[in-house]
Amino acid sequence: MEKVYILRWYGPFQPEQLRKWEISQKVTFNLYLISGKKKYSKKKIHYYIGKAERQLLSDRLNDRNHHINDFSNINEVWIGTIINKKATHRDVMLVEKMLTSYFVTEGELLNSINKNLPEESIYLINEWIHYKRNSECLRLPKVSIGNMMPDVIIYKMDNYTNEYKLFVSNKLKATE
Repeated sequence: MEKVYILRWYGPFQPEQLRKWEISQKVTFNLYLISGKKKYSKKKIHYYIGKAERQLLSDRLNDRNHHINDFSNINEVWIGTIINKKATHRDVMLVEKMLTSYFVTEGELLNSINKNLPEESIYLINEWIHYKRNSECLRLPKVSIGNMMPDVIIYKMDNYTNEYKLFVSNKLKATE
C-alpha cells in the first residue's frame, strides 16, 4: 500500500527566531532541516535532517548533545509538519528515513543513519512557506536546503520489474 505525505515546511529561521514563532502556532512540528557551516569548515555547507516528537520542536534543538551544536554558523532552519493526516510515530520515522536516504547523495549530510531507502512505496510532496509572510517561497538561495530538496519525491515499486525506483521533481511551477 502506498503512503502519501504532504509536508509543509516553514522557514528559513535562525535558531533564536524559532521558539517564539513556534509557540504562536497551533500546529505540531515534527521534522526539521538545518544547514550551515560545520566547526572548522570555512566554505562547505553541511546539512542535518531530523525529527522531534515533543510538544515543541525547538526543545529538541536545545538538547545538549544535538547535532545543531556541530555547526559553528547556521544558515537556516526549516521546520515541517505532515498536513494531510495526523502523523503517527511510524509516519514521522518513515518520512525522516525517506528524506535522509534521498538527501545523503545530494549534499554534505551529517546524519549517520537512514542511508537506505524504505522498503515500501512512498510519495512525498514538499511545500515551502516563508514563515514571516505565510506564503509560498517562490525563490530560495541556491545553497538553501529548501532549494536542494525536491518538491516531489516518489519511491515506488515498478510493476513490471518488481524493483523500487526513485522519481523526483525538483521545483513545481504554476501554470497560467
